[in-house]
Amino acid sequence: MKLLKGVMLAAAMAAGAASFSADAIGWPANYEGVMLQGFYWDSWNVTGWSKLEAQSDELSQSFKLIWVPNSAKPASNPGNGYDPVYWFTNHNTCWGTEAELRSMIKAFKEKGTGIIEDVVINHRSGKSNWTDFPAETWNGKTWQIGLDGICRTDEVNSQPGQSHGTGAADTGEDFNGSRDLDHTNANVQENCKNYCKFLLEDMGYAGFRYDMVKGYGGQYTKIYNQYSKPTFSVGEYWDGNYDAVASWIEATGKESAAFDFPFKYAVNEAFASGDLRKLVWKANGTNNQPAGMIHFGYSQLAVTFVDNHDTYRDGSKFTGNVLAANAFMLCSPGTPCVFWPHWSQHKSQIKQMIAVRNAVGVHNNSKVTVLQSASNCYMAEVVGSKGTLVVKIGSAMVSPSGYTDNDIKASGTDYCIWTKTGVQGGGGGGDDDVTYPSDLYIIGNLNDWNPATSVAADASKDGVYTWNKVEMPAAAKDTYTYFSLVTSKGATWDIVNGTDRYGAATTDAVISTTAPIKLFPANVNASSAYSWKAAPGTYKVVADLKNMQVTISNTSGVDEVEAADGDVVPVYYNMQGVRVDNPSAGLYIVVRGNKVTKEIVR
Repeated sequence: MKLLKGVMLAAAMAAGAASFSADAIGWPANYEGVMLQGFYWDSWNVTGWSKLEAQSDELSQSFKLIWVPNSAKPASNPGNGYDPVYWFTNHNTCWGTEAELRSMIKAFKEKGTGIIEDVVINHRSGKSNWTDFPAETWNGKTWQIGLDGICRTDEVNSQPGQSHGTGAADTGEDFNGSRDLDHTNANVQENCKNYCKFLLEDMGYAGFRYDMVKGYGGQYTKIYNQYSKPTFSVGEYWDGNYDAVASWIEATGKESAAFDFPFKYAVNEAFASGDLRKLVWKANGTNNQPAGMIHFGYSQLAVTFVDNHDTYRDGSKFTGNVLAANAFMLCSPGTPCVFWPHWSQHKSQIKQMIAVRNAVGVHNNSKVTVLQSASNCYMAEVVGSKGTLVVKIGSAMVSPSGYTDNDIKASGTDYCIWTKTGVQGGGGGGDDDVTYPSDLYIIGNLNDWNPATSVAADASKDGVYTWNKVEMPAAAKDTYTYFSLVTSKGATWDIVNGTDRYGAATTDAVISTTAPIKLFPANVNASSAYSWKAAPGTYKVVADLKNMQVTISNTSGVDEVEAADGDVVPVYYNMQGVRVDNPSAGLYIVVRGNKVTKEIVR
């Protein structure tokens, strides 16, 4: 939920952090799963229960946990569930019926994915006024919270015509949208404990995301978890200060994880400032580690994220390279939580990142060695249960020692991931789980980089696309021809830039008829996808998205020639894709050999 008070980033380092039991309630040690936030603000028409269930086959291949909104009926319906009226007896909302909810939970459980409930117990709304909480029967007992369960410091006590709360003072921050519950009250505790038990044992949830835990003491989360025994528990302690979040985790007896807001704000600042050194903090003041709660002492109990439903709509929204930020998160310890809009907008790339993480066995306690930390480069080695990966974030053109291009398993604008461990495509589900593009086109010197005349494949089957005869002339004042692959063509570059693109992992990647070369997905919106370069000629081209490789073979009988790079003269196109020989002032697409950029001519 949206916290009413502001937050500030503070890269405060803890002097130390105690170890904790590997089998503690709250979050498993060495956990390798990835979580999805399965909603965003007001997304009930997109991610309602039945719509999520319809995607369960695909989602369960990449995610072992999915966090959904509070399912109990709220005061605001339609709404996002953060003003609950009912706890036990009414789970019919704008997100779907209770029957649809139970069906969705069951469908995912059968596929090995647990559903995490957004548990709102800091506060509660009344049925018809501010304080008339319903009496509900579950497990042979009636559950109800009265006026003595409402904090005496709540706003209701200053409202004429409303019954007043008679409980103790609030043990945390105030929330003025509903009644703050008095968690020191024994009846409130019994209601909360059994509500949590109901969610696990009756509804079938796998665990909890506790909303606004700044609103009540962390010791009460410990009470509720010790009673209900969730495998997964994570609290929303919205604060960018490491020490503050660590103090809350300690208050729970380390029986709950916390969302890694220090990680989120470090990522925000690093990308906004263009200084990737801010992705690194020093563990115990000495050892470089990825920033946030994960940097020292709490990686098992840290759930990392780039954005969520709240930050996405306020001043905390991440505005940088979404894929690079997700690559950093997915190649770090802690349990990553991918945000639904990021997933839906960049599905194929995030699937592949998760596939690499799964193949290597990166987990919440994985060891990290930071290899480089510079303003334009973060590079780290991450050790998993089944292998090792190296991740590079940033524009620096560097590669790790001991790895080749054949070891690149995921890459795009300003990110690259290497591993020698075999990786199945599509989030680890195997080839049968991959959805391939309906069309694939070659764009390059063969059509003067005109987005409207990209050349479609002659045939495609099961992720393999074939062009039987493609004439590829040399680029202007160059001895090579350049090309890449796109999944759509359109009248303008803006249209093409909104689709997936496949190309080389690095600049100056030469493709010849002697061997296949790896292909990689790229985020074209950043205008820095790399193309392959080849000797000019007429070729048969085969792009194999199953094995992520492309091959060319001669069809004209003309041998390839080796040539050195010369000075590449830029070729300009207007935003409609028309070549311009003498550009005046304005915005253009500029092609320099294998590099395509968007530039302003002044």
